[in-house]
Amino acid sequence: MDETNYFQSALSNFVTEAACGGAVRHLTDIGYTLEQIVERLDYPAPRAKVQRIMMEYLYESRVLLKEEPSWKLLAAQEQFAQEQDAYGRRSFRKIVIDPKSQNNMTDGADLTIMSQREKAAKNQEILWRESVYDPKRDGKLTELLHRKCEKYGEIYSYISCPFGKTINDQYSQSQEKIGQSRADGAQTAAVEMMRCLNSRQRGYLQGIRWEQPVLYHRLNRRMLEIISKLYEAGAYGGACFFVTGQEKIMISPK
Repeated sequence: MDETNYFQSALSNFVTEAACGGAVRHLTDIGYTLEQIVERLDYPAPRAKVQRIMMEYLYESRVLLKEEPSWKLLAAQEQFAQEQDAYGRRSFRKIVIDPKSQNNMTDGADLTIMSQREKAAKNQEILWRESVYDPKRDGKLTELLHRKCEKYGEIYSYISCPFGKTINDQYSQSQEKIGQSRADGAQTAAVEMMRCLNSRQRGYLQGIRWEQPVLYHRLNRRMLEIISKLYEAGAYGGACFFVTGQEKIMISPK
């Protein structure tokens, strides 16, 4: 990209961010899908730019992780927010980002003990207590995961989402070209996988850019419902991570 095109792209992104960045983040926070956000914006922003803002926010708010959950989740997040007074004067204030978003089902666990544990562990890896989900022993998957989220705090509970190889939405893939036979196979798998979901659930998954084979999504109410439906349909296998309890539950396809 030459200097002129780079400047034009940067300017376009700045204008989009200024015009609708706050609205995109707010609508993402309250559970709107990408398509619903695009439809509700007053500013005619391109879908790709809206998706970029949404994805950045999902990562910043730790709703979506590129790496397996770790002790880093317990660290406070800080950023500078721009404010403007009645006279138009602008200033910046450092704020701590509240990770509670995306339709929380719980308020989260008491982190007094976990804060001490974080300081002690620092950069060490979590020593997970692993178990394998057994329906006969553990009961219904939805109820088990709901209990774990209530116990350990939803904002520190995650589930692996191996959707990067199956969801073949034309907008949520990277620009890398792939063979037609591979694309057709992925599309067929995606159709079969999402047949059990309602339109809102499908829309949410298709609006996310699954840029890696596996991403980790906060186990909020929406994702709990999606995973439960996929599991019952025999279309999900993965792992749940409950950081504050150091628990990892492996889930085999039904």
